Amino acid sequence: MVRILKSLLLSLAAIVAACDRSPEAKKNAPIDNNVQESWTALELNYASTFNATWQGDFWVVDLKASIASWGGEANGPEQAARVLLVPHSSQVPALEGPFQGAEVIRTPVNRIAVNLAPFEAMLTALDSDQTLVAVGGAKSYNDAIRQRALNGELAKIGYGWHMPPTLDALLGSEPDVLLMAMGDLSHSRQLDRIRDLGVPVLPLFIDSEPHYMGKVEYIRLVGLLTGKNSEAKAYVDSIEQKVQALKKQAAAFSPTTMFSAWYSGSGRWMATVRNAEATLLRDANGKNLLEEPDDLRRDVFQKLSTESLILKAAHAECAIMRDSHSQPFRDEKTLQQFQAFRDHCVFAVDGMNKPNADAFDYYERAIIRPDLILKDLVHMLHPELRTDKSFNYIRPDTDLYE
Repeated sequence: MVRILKSLLLSLAAIVAACDRSPEAKKNAPIDNNVQESWTALELNYASTFNATWQGDFWVVDLKASIASWGGEANGPEQAARVLLVPHSSQVPALEGPFQGAEVIRTPVNRIAVNLAPFEAMLTALDSDQTLVAVGGAKSYNDAIRQRALNGELAKIGYGWHMPPTLDALLGSEPDVLLMAMGDLSHSRQLDRIRDLGVPVLPLFIDSEPHYMGKVEYIRLVGLLTGKNSEAKAYVDSIEQKVQALKKQAAAFSPTTMFSAWYSGSGRWMATVRNAEATLLRDANGKNLLEEPDDLRRDVFQKLSTESLILKAAHAECAIMRDSHSQPFRDEKTLQQFQAFRDHCVFAVDGMNKPNADAFDYYERAIIRPDLILKDLVHMLHPELRTDKSFNYIRPDTDLYE
């Protein structure tokens, strides 16, 4: 009861404070990303949707990205935000000039709400998962986190792929910050309301990163939040080293023609054509017959008819034709038109999952372990490298031949 009353009081106070804000200042909350020359930038090699600079007493984080719809493109303007990560030992600066309208988050944070599974994996990788107070739901691949959600120890606020956070559950968890992903542009409308109710929000555009290592670098932000900057940097450096070694290994072989597409029903396939997913295929030394130019305003997938898939990729040497989203496809006559099927080089993204929990690590820890995905792809495309322990997430699709 005390916690509920406290939450209500905080909410009322935040609403009153919001009434005193300048409407123009709130309208212009996304501030330009120009920073002072004296500020020290956080070293990032891949991330393009955020940057962070040390002002001397606190971090200034700028985020900007287009939010593309599932299998489509962005249908609105870029979303942008400026956030100040201010240590508890430092004074909060005046929110004017370059900081007008900026969100303030005190660090290190002790209570974190997330609405996307990769953020759970980031906190776990930094040994900071004990700070979690709210998650998207009880579909975590991490048994301990899933059990905490099932036991009611963690609030369930809804996954960002499908919906904006559920306000009652979010407020009840009393987070110091919400790490909020937005699967659709419409979810951004909830962001200001959550802030007005007293919950600081750090919008994260991880799905808009054009390179898979840019997604990994989001752990640097989590490191700044939790006071584990050096650990986060070491983590990224370790993944980068593994990725570079695999790219070098793959480059020693001739490119292998291939494609990746999963069946969505009604004669339609969701094909990997651009951005982060297509980059993984390239780095494995695969020649993606469906590849199109990268485009930050478009999703990695594109819908193709069965006829178009056959026309473009029938002669591919290898293929990924199924994942956890796929509808069953057993048309033997159609499959026989693909060389990859005839040569038994068809793979599925069905490893590292817990069907009884509806939990798939490919959408959780794998986001910050692209080296494991790249290893699967390298071994898929270059069979000379395969061993009994070659595959984690992407494995030979033996079910398709039964």
